Amino acid sequence: MTSHDNERAEQSPFPAPFGRSFPVRAASAVFGAAVEFRNALYNQLPSLSHKTKFPVISIGGIRAGGTGKTPTALLVGAYLRDRGHTLAFLSRGYRRRDRRSRIVKPYETVSWEKIGDEPFLLHDRLPQSWLGIDANRCRAALHLSALLPQNAVFVLDDGFQHRSMRRDLDIVCLCLQDTLQSDRLIPSGWLREPIGALSRAHAALLIGSPDNATLLEERSTLFSKRFPGLFCTVLFQEMGHWINAGDGRIAPVPPVENPLLVCGIARPERFIAMVRKEGILPCAERIFPDHHRYITNDFNKTRELYSKGIITTEKDAIRLKTLGIVPAEKLWYCTIAMRFAVEKDKKKLYSLIDTSVS
Repeated sequence: MTSHDNERAEQSPFPAPFGRSFPVRAASAVFGAAVEFRNALYNQLPSLSHKTKFPVISIGGIRAGGTGKTPTALLVGAYLRDRGHTLAFLSRGYRRRDRRSRIVKPYETVSWEKIGDEPFLLHDRLPQSWLGIDANRCRAALHLSALLPQNAVFVLDDGFQHRSMRRDLDIVCLCLQDTLQSDRLIPSGWLREPIGALSRAHAALLIGSPDNATLLEERSTLFSKRFPGLFCTVLFQEMGHWINAGDGRIAPVPPVENPLLVCGIARPERFIAMVRKEGILPCAERIFPDHHRYITNDFNKTRELYSKGIITTEKDAIRLKTLGIVPAEKLWYCTIAMRFAVEKDKKKLYSLIDTSVS
């Protein structure tokens, strides 16, 4: 199968040819009509979007699944922190068990099961931050507004489609599969809304591997031409360092020979490719759905494989460690670093952030 065939196959959640069957295409048409009506409503009636007390920066996407939104939220959050702002993440807490509205204070310890694995990761990496967890993020912002100082900034996690909250900066994360020809909406495709929705964004970040640098740059140029007011740039996702989940040891590579690879994220092929590029050769790979809630049975047949060690993503390590399914001292996870392909574009993005919160 060619790379072009691979890309076409990835354009639908369903196996070919069912993804292009009449029932699925009809469902996509209904979904698209609903999205178009909703967007038209917000465009014509701006008062439907609630204005918060503090500036709002949205990190979102137009494609379902992993596009680098969480690493981008960390990048933006770290910059705001370093500029002296009080940081408050707003998230719905996808796949959490506790459905109540929840406020998490700086340095407060809370289970990922109550707030979701991605908000937990954000708070763990930026412990100075506040969290507002609620399906109604306007309500979470209202609750937080009474607690935050005047220098606070809201970072709306996965917020591009959350138009009920007015934002000062809309950052959209794109991947290599997002093209100007992408027009297949859920469920026939992966798109949450048409590519044309980028016209309401301020910045588009094409996130991928350095191995695809040329293609990413070409896509960035095409998006810039199609949307002249949109700042487009390319960022590379690269491995940071490896951390032992048991004692916090840091290593450039896991000190484990032929470990078991475990992964439950939206795009596991990215993690697998990173691992192999580092020269790490897993003895086996165990792939699970995104946000998978691990159980003991997931590892019953592979206990002998992880006797030496397991490598996984940071988000998976959060779930695996706290559930106690595998020994934490045998668990190694890697952090993800974000690097701008063009260094001067970093200053441009940060300038947009500064303007939006000033």
